[in-house]
Amino acid sequence: MKRSSEMERMYKEVKLSLFGRCHENARELINSQVSNKLKMATPAVVVERACKFYGNKNGNDYKAVLQNLDMIVERGSIYGLLGASGCGKTTLLSCIVGRRHLDSGDIWVLGGKPGEKGSGVPGPRVGYMPQDIALVAEFSVRDALYYFGRIYGMSAQQLSQRFDFLSSLLELPPAERFIKQLSGGQQRRVSLAAALVHDPELLILDEPTVGLDPMLREKIWDYLSEVASRGTSVIITTHYIDETKQANTIGLLRDGQLLAQDSPSEILRRFDSTTLEEAFLKMALIQNESNRTNRRRSTLTSSPDVIPESSIADDSRFQSTEEFNVVTSSRDVLTKKDNALDLKSKRKGRYKAVFIKSIQQFARHPGGLMFSILFPMLQVMAFFSAVGRDPKGLHVAVVNEEAASLPLGIDMCKMDNLTRVAINEEHICDYYMLSCWFVDEMENRDLVVNYINSTEEAKTAVANRHTYGAVYFPLNFSSSLSLRVADGYVEDDVANDSTITVWLDMTDHQISHFLKRTFLKSYESFTQRTMRACGMNEDIAKLPVRIKTPIFGELEPEMVAYMAPGVMITIIYFLPAIVTSTLMISDRLEGVWERSAVAGVQPKEMLHVHITLQSFVIVLQTIEMMVLAFLGYNLPSKGSLVTCGLLLFLQGIGGMCYGFLLSVLCSSFTVAFFIATGSFYPMILLCGILWPLEGMPTALRYIALSLPFTMPSMSLRELMMKGSSITEYNVYIGFGISIAWIALILAICFLRLKFKKS
Repeated sequence: MKRSSEMERMYKEVKLSLFGRCHENARELINSQVSNKLKMATPAVVVERACKFYGNKNGNDYKAVLQNLDMIVERGSIYGLLGASGCGKTTLLSCIVGRRHLDSGDIWVLGGKPGEKGSGVPGPRVGYMPQDIALVAEFSVRDALYYFGRIYGMSAQQLSQRFDFLSSLLELPPAERFIKQLSGGQQRRVSLAAALVHDPELLILDEPTVGLDPMLREKIWDYLSEVASRGTSVIITTHYIDETKQANTIGLLRDGQLLAQDSPSEILRRFDSTTLEEAFLKMALIQNESNRTNRRRSTLTSSPDVIPESSIADDSRFQSTEEFNVVTSSRDVLTKKDNALDLKSKRKGRYKAVFIKSIQQFARHPGGLMFSILFPMLQVMAFFSAVGRDPKGLHVAVVNEEAASLPLGIDMCKMDNLTRVAINEEHICDYYMLSCWFVDEMENRDLVVNYINSTEEAKTAVANRHTYGAVYFPLNFSSSLSLRVADGYVEDDVANDSTITVWLDMTDHQISHFLKRTFLKSYESFTQRTMRACGMNEDIAKLPVRIKTPIFGELEPEMVAYMAPGVMITIIYFLPAIVTSTLMISDRLEGVWERSAVAGVQPKEMLHVHITLQSFVIVLQTIEMMVLAFLGYNLPSKGSLVTCGLLLFLQGIGGMCYGFLLSVLCSSFTVAFFIATGSFYPMILLCGILWPLEGMPTALRYIALSLPFTMPSMSLRELMMKGSSITEYNVYIGFGISIAWIALILAICFLRLKFKKS
């Protein structure tokens, strides 16, 4: 264990062997050879007093997964790690590759601590095959191996040679067949090939031979023995206890404790057993007895929160007979040349690998491709085609007693040559069948008139949803209206007879509001027509309130122009959110993210690539929406289209960040979709698209103004309808809110990831 004396001894040995050589690089050569010898004398993996707990320390779910575990894996050896499901094998392996951290204890891998700069772990020095397949389903067999090969910095020629070799060794399926089309056993073979592709110093294989043909298992073990003879260290877990006889060392893990680690023959001899399974059973019985004894002692002398050291099997039969030199720092074994090299794969290669993966994953998923490219267009087309247009073909019941009292009845209204207004000698207008003019104005506004004989029948038609409203003209409508206009002061019966009565179905707010507006406009046109026929000034028929040309907008604005900014922002926000969360959660659930991280890909590199590709998609979606809205549907815009596009793009980036947040917070697609849908409706309802903010309670209005959609929607409306510039407050506040939400969501993501990591 005394490294300094060992180093001095090796230094003298090499120096003597090189005695007489006078060379300016002699000392560097000596140091290099000493370092290489020390490397080979150092175990590949050292685990010392490792403890790992899951759950809340103060809760009932608090559980020790690893308990004061000691483990040593020699360089150039095969270490078989045996244990039942749930005994801590996968947790231990994930700690060795640097993806989890111990609560206490130490781990050294290839002379350094996992995660240390220059250790190469996680990174290319380790080949890792997890228990799950952890391959992109849209990859072909060749793509899967090339993906990890690029991460490890391999050249195209090296990849081609290794692919051919591993295809023959593992009997891989055809190179162009997709992973999702393979059987479980075939997928495991491809997963194993991905771990072997770069011929690493340390192989960690979690149950690589499960479900494989016995002949192929034997072939794999032969290859592992061959690479071990060349200096590669192998840690392999398996359910097949007997096949670990081929390992140099086996470790028996149970309840987070390593019961024994030694050569198979030594374990069989020590426990006087004929099979490893029998030896494992004897060790388990000894451990159970030891635990019962320790629990009795613990109730008398120990706190229940402390794991007694005696809980580790202290029987001499559980101890290894070998002695090891342990290196406790990566600096002890890495030469200056090694420190100068980037032991991780080249960053450029990692970016290239992740970039190609993301493109293939996206392009080979037709549903996702259609969703991202066509769905914005379909939503915009659906909105502009279905929303904001005036209703047409509305049926209205009309009871015209004035026309019905005449011999020809309603047909009198169809006689164009009939004089409706006559001016007598006293220059007073006499009206005749003016109700027909009013009906004409109604029909000119696309109302469908259904003539009914009585008011009761008309109201029944409305009640039965046959018509949306009923209009009643009294018997003496025209003559009473003539008296009302001429005299100014009339009796109540004359006023009633000159009044048009309307009944509406008010359950549909939009249609009833449209009908009321249509009746008022029809009456205005009707009175103006009557005034012209009498030779009088048309303005007499108008209300004494004059609305001039609007300062902004149109005198008769379209609802679609008001709603369009909010709808476009909603579309561009939630589409990237759904796509991003889906891809991220998919990679995590399939194990691709975890396996890529073990290979050396950093989270920021994955995020950079995703942001780059998703930004390109957002730009495409923004252009699609703007071209369709402004050119296809003639949506008015008085401001800069570039500024409009920039605001929409910024909202898309905000949606992408929201997708990151969903993927960080949610453990499954279902939960992510629930949260996305649950947040969609409040944002829509409160952003002012459906109802003005001025109609909300004051407290709710402030909440609405702080949402991601509200102020940006108002800013986009200012740009489009008022022609405002980005230097005006009402516009740049929308940009500010968008940027603030992006920063806030990213901060929450980083805090959440940091909390989970800790």
